[in-house]
Amino acid sequence: MLDQKRVINNFMEMVRISSPSKKERKMADYLTKVLSDLGLEVSEDNAGKIQGGDCGNIIGFLKSNSKTKKTKKTIFLSAHMDTVVPCEAIFPKIEDDIIKTDGTSVLGGDDKAGIVAILELLRVIKEDKLEHPNLLIIFTIAEEIGLLGANSFEIEKYNVSYGIILDCSGSPGKVIVKAPSIAQGKLKITGKAAHAGIEPQKGINALVVASKAISALQLGKVDFETTANLGTINGGEAYNIVMPELEISYEARSQDKNKLDALLKETFDIFEKTCKKVGASFEHSVKIVVDGFMIDENEEVVQKVKQACENLSLPYEQIETSGASDANVYNHKNIPTLNLAIGMSKVHTVEEFISIKDLISNAKILIEFIKVYKE
Repeated sequence: MLDQKRVINNFMEMVRISSPSKKERKMADYLTKVLSDLGLEVSEDNAGKIQGGDCGNIIGFLKSNSKTKKTKKTIFLSAHMDTVVPCEAIFPKIEDDIIKTDGTSVLGGDDKAGIVAILELLRVIKEDKLEHPNLLIIFTIAEEIGLLGANSFEIEKYNVSYGIILDCSGSPGKVIVKAPSIAQGKLKITGKAAHAGIEPQKGINALVVASKAISALQLGKVDFETTANLGTINGGEAYNIVMPELEISYEARSQDKNKLDALLKETFDIFEKTCKKVGASFEHSVKIVVDGFMIDENEEVVQKVKQACENLSLPYEQIETSGASDANVYNHKNIPTLNLAIGMSKVHTVEEFISIKDLISNAKILIEFIKVYKE
């Protein structure tokens, strides 16, 4: 049976463990021991070595205990270990059934609220001898800085049928079935240096060229499912030198991959033509770094999560997001993967909080999902 006090205490204990991206070692060691104590086969992959971190993804495997039939399917449950900063010293507290910090750090519910739900499920499985399929548990590194752990994880080796990520803001019962493709990179303009006071006419100011191109771009909310942004601008050498080079960080994302491709082409063409007119040159490193996905509502994982929510009288809602998660990686590998909302609020800020009710609901959904699971 789910133990609410245990869930709360476990969460409070975990959020105190500092685990910034690429420095998740303490959290990884903690989870390795917990999974081992619960009887899972535990391993650590080489994602840390690949990505330059101090540990890899932590993988646990729990073989099916089905007594009625041979279980052929393996499903996975996943959450990420890293948190954004500041997270060196986290002091969680409970006020009016809300868990938050003292205001000097993030809480780390993103994504330790997901981790605690998975751990509680495993404890209930062990204590209640709950029948279950093969379960693959994945705790990833460096999700917050580019889904690095998931991208380095060789999930193909495990013959997984589908999976669940617990890593989204919103009330438990909401599930992400659609997410965008995202392109990122640098736009570089090369003009020509000259003395700005003596002979500026001999130079080509990269910033002036860029401003002309930018004025023709589609930026911000391009349409209901597409956005574009210029994040940073770097260039110039001194007050009295015509700016010879300029780099702009650029991002675009869309729920429609064709729209994203068209927007990128238009953007590059504008810069190319603008530069050509004045004798400047243009190059870029922009590429699609995250692939979008859309999950059919008839997929088994969707139907089982929906049934679990309905059994618990939780409002079920399929939503789309403009962000990315490890679910993007696995869906791109043709493994249907839902991302569940877990109640974390004001994430990535020192005002982050989560309600105890939502923390418990997350574990309830996973437990009910396993109960309604059938071959």
